[in-house]
Parts: sequence; structure tokens; C-alpha cells
Amino acid sequence: MKKFVLILFLILTVTGCGANRQSAYGEQETLTYDYNQNGLAIKANIKVGKNIKVDASITNNSGKTIIYNGRCGIPFGISVKKEDAHSHLITRDEKEVGCDDMFDPNDLREMEPNETFEKEITFKREVSLTNGRTVSALSGMYEVSFSFQMHDNERVFSSLPLELMMDKDLEIMTVDQAKDFAKENIEVMKWFDEHEKEDMFIESEDAILSDGMWTVMFYAIHKDKDGVDRIIINMDAISGDIKGIHYEEVSKEVLEMLDK
Repeated sequence: MKKFVLILFLILTVTGCGANRQSAYGEQETLTYDYNQNGLAIKANIKVGKNIKVDASITNNSGKTIIYNGRCGIPFGISVKKEDAHSHLITRDEKEVGCDDMFDPNDLREMEPNETFEKEITFKREVSLTNGRTVSALSGMYEVSFSFQMHDNERVFSSLPLELMMDKDLEIMTVDQAKDFAKENIEVMKWFDEHEKEDMFIESEDAILSDGMWTVMFYAIHKDKDGVDRIIINMDAISGDIKGIHYEEVSKEVLEMLDK
């Protein structure tokens, strides 16, 4: 996939899934996105600059009435997540609204044919480190994701890759740095050595940033049985200090579910 070098304030237009763009902090870029699935059409205008502003809509083109659970509002979700980690950009003036995730028939709503739902949301180039503190997001590839959940468990999901370059000093370790720090731990080195001696395939999973920690995970697949050994390392996202190491064995089917 070709990468395009952006000139300051150059406006680019992208249509469809799979487009890749890079945006440095302070530059202005505009993307348009169209996606159709299961009779639902998603259209979005994404302005990338100091913040990332997403103006999106979803239209029912199925010719049928779509039922959804409206208990927590219209289930049209938009998020921006780092490609190799569960690290989400926070929204500007973000306010948490409590909503009990439970089923009540009175909460069911109808989306009529040709009806359109619109949503506008602005993301900051920051991620949550702890409940009261945010830090600058890392440079790298991100996914702007769109989803709509229907009552019959059918779900529309699509994502647009976006490369963001930050101009601020790193406040937390990168994902690669966290994985490298973890591998230097004696206990983790022993786990790798034992599984490599068995000629087992070892791979890493997406990292998770939560409560001031990076959680990095690796798995080794057994050749002679339906089993996968996992090692889970919790570490301080700033210093790299190991806070805990956990082990578990799961089936290959469970591993596939964890990767989704």
C-alpha cells in the first residue's frame, strides 16, 4: 500500500475501505469514507488536525425495518484505536454516562427504511492512563472504526486505517518497547526458552493500556494437541516495572475469540 506525503493543509479525499493516510500533528487533512453492509450504508467525513473530528451517518437501505435496542441510545459506535493495542483516543469533553446493559422489550426501537442516524464526535490525540490522567497518544497506525448493533445480534462493523504522527515527547513506552522490556525479565525469558526448546510457534497479541499499565501477551501453540500456552505480563506503562506475570492454557478456539 502506497503512502502519501502530505503538504501542510493539503486536503485529501478517500473513498472506500482500506485507504491509508498519514497525518502529522498540526497538519490538516480531510477524508471521506463510504461503506455498505447488510443494507446499512455508512458515510463519514473525517477531519484530521490537532484533533480528529468525525461527522458520520448510517442509513437503512435494506428496504426493511431494522430493530435495535435503544436502552443506551442509538447503537452507532465510533472509535479510534491504535492498530496493535487496545489503546483508544479519548473524546473531547468526554463525559461518562451510566447505562445498565440489560434487556427490556420496552427498549426496542425501529429504524425505518431510508431512515438516517447522524453522529458527530471529536477525538483528542490523547489516551487515558488512569482515571484522572491522560497522556499524549503514540505515533503509529490507528483504526477509525464504525459499528451498529442490531437486536438480532447482527452487527455492522468497518474500519479505516489512519497513520498519526505526534510531535510531543513520549510519556509512555511504545508497544514494541513494552514487549522488549517484558522479554528481558528472567521469568519471561524462561517461559520463552522452554517453549522454543519444544519448537513451538510463539506469537504476540495486541497489547492493552489500562490503569497506568501495559499488558503484553504472548502465546505458544502446541503441535500435538488443541492447546495454547499464554503468558500475560502487566507492567508500568512509564517505567516498565513488572507488576505481575500470569499463565494460562486455552484452546485454539478460545485464542481465536480473544484475537477478535
